[in-house]
Amino acid sequence: MKPADRTSQAPGTVHASTVVDADKIFGKPFSLRECQDCMDGFEVYWHWPEEIGNGFLSLIKLRPGLLLGIGNYHLSTDTSFFYELKNPVVSLGFSVSGNMAYTVDPQKGRRRWGFKHGCSCMSYSPERHGIAMHPGGTHVGSVGIFIAPSFFSAFMGEELGFIPHILSEVRETGVQEKHFYRLSTSPPHVNMVLQQILDCPYRGRLKRLFLEGKTLELMSHHMASVYDTDIFIQTRPTLRPGDIEPIRKARGILARNLETPPSLKELARRVGINKNKLNKGFRQIFGTSVFEYLRTCRLERARELLESKKMNVTQVAFEVGYAQHSNFTRAFKRHFGFNPEDYLR
Repeated sequence: MKPADRTSQAPGTVHASTVVDADKIFGKPFSLRECQDCMDGFEVYWHWPEEIGNGFLSLIKLRPGLLLGIGNYHLSTDTSFFYELKNPVVSLGFSVSGNMAYTVDPQKGRRRWGFKHGCSCMSYSPERHGIAMHPGGTHVGSVGIFIAPSFFSAFMGEELGFIPHILSEVRETGVQEKHFYRLSTSPPHVNMVLQQILDCPYRGRLKRLFLEGKTLELMSHHMASVYDTDIFIQTRPTLRPGDIEPIRKARGILARNLETPPSLKELARRVGINKNKLNKGFRQIFGTSVFEYLRTCRLERARELLESKKMNVTQVAFEVGYAQHSNFTRAFKRHFGFNPEDYLR
């Protein structure tokens, strides 16, 4: 790990973080890839030195393709680290206390991810590097689950089609190139499981068994929250081969007309099927509704425009089809966890 740039700031803050050299403080840390190659049950701890704070970060390999990260600490000041993940990973992040923030710098521009107290996030990246910002002056309790695409695919099986459309395209090879991030609020039953993980009373084999069970429980709760359980309960209708191409064509039309998209009825007419079949088939193939797909595309395109810094927030909002600045800001923050203005700083 390398130290972060001294001018880096967490979104929404006005002061720079203290920058530390992780290798000097913790020793050479294990990467996710190195941990994946270790034996099942492998665990590594990083303890914060007294001059920075107290508490620890830990990483546990529960089984091949499934890692659990735990943070339980209190720092005296905001602290930033450079991080780099070279292997594809699906991540579930949960905050019991404290706000977490990351900058992600793929080749096509900077992205900012994060979540606050009581929230969770789901993300995917073929590779990831950037700056992790740990807040000072408050207790941080966090849990992260890192899932290899092969494990994720096996875990979800045929139900991959019920989750957000970008993640549903993640296969065993992890070749999907798009980054994905979704923020949500953790319900009380999820917060209870998180606290049980932080307060794990066991050691040795019992600890691993306990944490693996709780990790799978968290995965189940979170996955249930991101796809339509009503559709899951029902037997999915089989689409005729002739219906699939019009539905894919409809997706292309939406992606090319973010500012002035056709209505569902008009879209169905243009691709040659009725609107009910279009809506149901769209969800079956892409794991999301026509409206939700349009909303996601608009916000992803908005983020790209903001990262280019060629437009202000109002211009971007109009460019992707939002007539009201306030509606755009609210939708953007709900989806990414940050205000659109943060990208222009």
